[in-house]
Amino acid sequence: MLKIAIIDIFYCWSKNIKTIREPLAIDYTLLVVLSAIWGSAFVSIEFALNSFPPFVIAFGRISLAALFLIIIIKIKNLSFPNDFKTWSFLILIGLLNNAMPFYLISWGQQYISASTASVMLAIGPFIALIVSRYVTQDEDITFFKLVGVFLGFSGVFVLLGDDFMNGNENSLYGKLALLIAVCGYIASGFLIRKISYVNTIVCSGSMFITATLMMLPFVFFVDFKGIDFISYSFLAIIYLAVVPTAGASLVRIKLVQTVGVQFMSQVAYLIPMFAILWSWVFFDEVPNKIILLALGLIFLGLFIRKIRLNKNKKD
Repeated sequence: MLKIAIIDIFYCWSKNIKTIREPLAIDYTLLVVLSAIWGSAFVSIEFALNSFPPFVIAFGRISLAALFLIIIIKIKNLSFPNDFKTWSFLILIGLLNNAMPFYLISWGQQYISASTASVMLAIGPFIALIVSRYVTQDEDITFFKLVGVFLGFSGVFVLLGDDFMNGNENSLYGKLALLIAVCGYIASGFLIRKISYVNTIVCSGSMFITATLMMLPFVFFVDFKGIDFISYSFLAIIYLAVVPTAGASLVRIKLVQTVGVQFMSQVAYLIPMFAILWSWVFFDEVPNKIILLALGLIFLGLFIRKIRLNKNKKD
């Protein structure tokens, strides 16, 4: 019943969603750049975890990103929304797009590598496809798309099953945390489309402000003893805040508002590849066979779904 209620709520919210346009060459370029940036985020988190607990990393990147965007908003002389309806959406987006997934990703990466974390997030397009069918009705679910969904989730089950068979509980929990984070991203994507009338910079800054305020009370429960803020690890948090968080958020919101959640979810094609590349460059990490098998199944599912889409366009 809860699942049905959530779908009904999203459906009601989506009735007035702005119509999206067909993606252009610039949209695909931004998608690649965004994938490279987000791929580097997993490596930055792994580096920051050497000196900071997960909550400090998540709160640091969110609060610093909020400060960075507030400065931009003031420089551009932009104004924040002044109606309750818009802020109610921004609060939900701040929770689902920032506070919850950023903490879960940082927490999960204590137990899994940057490459594995990125592969878990690659399940996003399949979840987006299923949910969007009932929320926005952007796409119909065909037989080939269902096959793609089956293969995509099979890749995730391979990763989870490996932990289950080998009794790696911490790794299993870490991957589940990433899976929940994906659901938050997908849900927030539909909400962002609902407030497409809000300026991109203002929308991004507002959701980071609400996320910061949500997380602020928990700061008092953090033990800061032994944490060195004058370190290279803290520079990683600053990078996370400015580039993969604040900067990438502006690009993501713009793409979601103009070409839709389904197009935006295709970053899952590229993020794992960039995360694997950056992990190899900075940590000399090479993914094991299980990760490659899971990634292969997910990519195969994405490929089958894309082939079907191309055929539909020709028809």
